[in-house]
Amino acid sequence: MHTDNVRRLKNGTIDIDFYRRQAFLLRREATNKLFPGAGQFGRAFIRAAAIVTTYALLLPRDPLPPGTSSIFVSSNIPLIPTEPNE
Repeated sequence: MHTDNVRRLKNGTIDIDFYRRQAFLLRREATNKLFPGAGQFGRAFIRAAAIVTTYALLLPRDPLPPGTSSIFVSSNIPLIPTEPNE
């Protein structure tokens, strides 16, 4: 048969503060094991994003041809219609 030794105070009640401290230490240990890995992933992600952003900002760009940024695109329509030579 399995018996648990329950920590008790001098008056016979369960020592709740002891178990709270123990749970706090276990949570802190689990958190410390989890977040260093997350921190390494976060740093690697930030480095990769910085490299991509730097490349995009420093990439040489060819200037746009005149008129392509305007909503009025020029075309080769003559103002006065010409008659075909017969």
